[in-house]
Amino acid sequence: MRKFLIVAALATSLALVTAGVALGGLVSGALPASGFTFTSVTTNSVNITSNGIHMKTKAPINVKTTYSKVPSTGWAAFDAGWHYHSGPNVVTVTVGTLTFLNSTCGTFDVSAGESYIESTGEVLDAKILASKNTTGNTTVEWFTSRMYPSGASDPNPVPAPCTP
Repeated sequence: MRKFLIVAALATSLALVTAGVALGGLVSGALPASGFTFTSVTTNSVNITSNGIHMKTKAPINVKTTYSKVPSTGWAAFDAGWHYHSGPNVVTVTVGTLTFLNSTCGTFDVSAGESYIESTGEVLDAKILASKNTTGNTTVEWFTSRMYPSGASDPNPVPAPCTP
């Protein structure tokens, strides 16, 4: 478990380095505009070493970090749709709460200051519920860092496995 958390921290650090401009905006207190996206595509396998941790992929991967900002007027309409990712996916919420539904329609929340790592192939849906965002938030904001095989599609939509 400790090794998993260290790898998660490394992946999040990679996302923040990739999105250096966004980090500068966060430090200065000004968040980037909605639709902010950085993409880094490797042509060779990724080899990352930091503090004795070594992560190596078997083949080239894409790393894509997106920033999402949904104002309160869009909360009722926000639904990521049922999907899975072709590689690990790190979601870090900076403002508000995202509610995730798993393939059995069980739910869990990821709130500001928390991250969740989606496993490769894990079927989920994400929604913004007004009832979970009642503490004066006018937006829900998060970073998503996806690592997936070069040439693969990501995310991959799937039919709803259950009805909440």
